[in-house]
Amino acid sequence: MSSRRRNYDDDDEDNYPSRKRRRFSAEPKEIEDRLESLIVRVGDKSTSSLESNLEGLAGVLEADLPSYKAKIMRILGECVTRLPEKTTIYTTLVGLLNVRNYNFGGEFVELLVKSLREALKSRKFEDARVTVRFLADLVNCHVISAGSMINFLQALADVSGETGIPQVRADFYVYTVLCALPWVSINIQYIKVQLLL
Repeated sequence: MSSRRRNYDDDDEDNYPSRKRRRFSAEPKEIEDRLESLIVRVGDKSTSSLESNLEGLAGVLEADLPSYKAKIMRILGECVTRLPEKTTIYTTLVGLLNVRNYNFGGEFVELLVKSLREALKSRKFEDARVTVRFLADLVNCHVISAGSMINFLQALADVSGETGIPQVRADFYVYTVLCALPWVSINIQYIKVQLLL
């Protein structure tokens, strides 16, 4: 039985068009797996600098954006919550991609806001907090404007002033805003004033 299988595997692809089709259709899957591996491993130990690694990865992803944008965005979105220790690496990567393809940044922010809503609905509060922190760091990469971020944080802070909500809900929103503030490299005094108005 094993010799039969070996003979089948060794046969020429032209004799088995269906096998050829399967290999061809597996190619995009291989590319997606390679992209995922590159994105997840960025920032791990390397012989070259992180800056050159990010520039190189941004170039690779830019070339693959026309065909694999949804996949790239999904992987990056998962990295936001799965690898929060690499927040600054991924925000820099998103910033580089945004410079090369202006629509990418806006679409990625929309994806993150949708993920944030889903995390809040499903009570994944740590994922929600980390996502807000990531959004705050995107200000540093010029993907989100400082004014937009202040409005967003203000909206989150306003939840704590709602009447009839559990104290734990109000505390979570205040805590989330306070955790995000250090990640925004704009004048903290200005933010405090804006949030208090």
